Amino acid sequence: MLTNDFLSIDELMDKSFLSKTDITNSIDRINQRNKDILEIKSKVGLGYSVDLYFATKVDLLAYLISVIPKDTDSNILKNTFPKDLREYLTDNQSAAQLQAISLISSANFDDFYNHKRDLLRNIKESTIENQIELVSKNFSIKLSKKRLAQNIATHLKRYNLFPTFISNLLLKQMSDLKQKEPFAFEMAQNLQAEIKKDDPSILINSDFLALYIINCMEIRTSIKPVRILMYTAQRSIAYINENLITDSVGNISMTSVFNIDEFNKQVTSESYDILVTNGFNDGLKHTPDVVINGLIDEATIFRLKKLVSDNYFHNNLTQMLPKENYLFYENRSDNYFKVLKNVLKYFIDEGQLDQKMSVKLLNREEEGNQLMINHVALPHAVNETDFSRMFAVDLKTPLKLNKTDIYLILIVIVNDKNDDYKQLFNYLYKILNKKQVYQADIEKNYTNILKYFRTE
Repeated sequence: MLTNDFLSIDELMDKSFLSKTDITNSIDRINQRNKDILEIKSKVGLGYSVDLYFATKVDLLAYLISVIPKDTDSNILKNTFPKDLREYLTDNQSAAQLQAISLISSANFDDFYNHKRDLLRNIKESTIENQIELVSKNFSIKLSKKRLAQNIATHLKRYNLFPTFISNLLLKQMSDLKQKEPFAFEMAQNLQAEIKKDDPSILINSDFLALYIINCMEIRTSIKPVRILMYTAQRSIAYINENLITDSVGNISMTSVFNIDEFNKQVTSESYDILVTNGFNDGLKHTPDVVINGLIDEATIFRLKKLVSDNYFHNNLTQMLPKENYLFYENRSDNYFKVLKNVLKYFIDEGQLDQKMSVKLLNREEEGNQLMINHVALPHAVNETDFSRMFAVDLKTPLKLNKTDIYLILIVIVNDKNDDYKQLFNYLYKILNKKQVYQADIEKNYTNILKYFRTE
């Protein structure tokens, strides 16, 4: 359809070997899945055509061609593809673009690449750095702004020369990441708006910008290290494993011992969060959390990362969510924003929250910066705080937010200059996805909320 201005239903049936019903169903499905990118329309007497809202027909066709791996003729690329643009694309992308131009009769080689050159000329690293500086004032995320500007400028040049259309699988991965890094994605949306305001013709996807923001974050940790005691019979193996673990797992303090008696003595006299053993375990008086045989593997490192993260939040949950920050709210309304405003006022009156932060939370929610996981609403904002704070609101009856029942409101206030906010969102995402919040399965009180948010 991209290679023709119009195709009748009979022509589509002839080319695709599909029935009329299959074709119309496919068109409906394509339109629904890609409503932000394109729309396939039917015009009486002409047939079906493709209208694009993002990029051009050549861009989309080139992308579709490029996802099918094939050998490319390097001589054709050398002689045909513009020399000044070669540094931005792979051979496969360049070949796909040339093929797309040749297949679309209305496409003109010189016009297409002159337009691309105009776009690339308007993408300036210095301008992007100024835009990052402007946008970042609204966030306390600490960034390497120079490196971020370099990365985004290079990305935008490649992206505008050869746009990428996000797959459904990547959309799911992006959705998961948004719940773990909400502030990075919000900053990316603001940065996209600022860049588009300066030049509306530049093609941008804020989700990709968010990935570069996350990559360039400079985060100072304030988390107390999780203490690990490791027994290993062989010193050489112990030193290798210790390096592998400390390089891969953050926020830990490791102690290695080399005989079982010392291990038992340390467990008794000191306070350790995680016990690791390697080698013969005869004579151990305490069950280890992790057992290694020889050199540690990736699967065990992954498990250790999980234990470290879980251990911190499990042990510090009452500090982040003290009893004073819990409320059972007997709501008479199912209006989410009305209830949120009332519970924020309650916490202000109780001295647990200040007016400025309440306004910030409410404004963010009303602007559409809402995060929901498994029937739990998570209003969130940043503040200069020593550690992350949470406020839990159990509801008598469910609220409605975007046509979804909300059984619990969990207000989260973080200092995004500290590393714990990232781990906190990861922790909450995992807990809320694993457990269901039901209306009447347990008594609603502070003790049960703590049990709910502790790992099993």
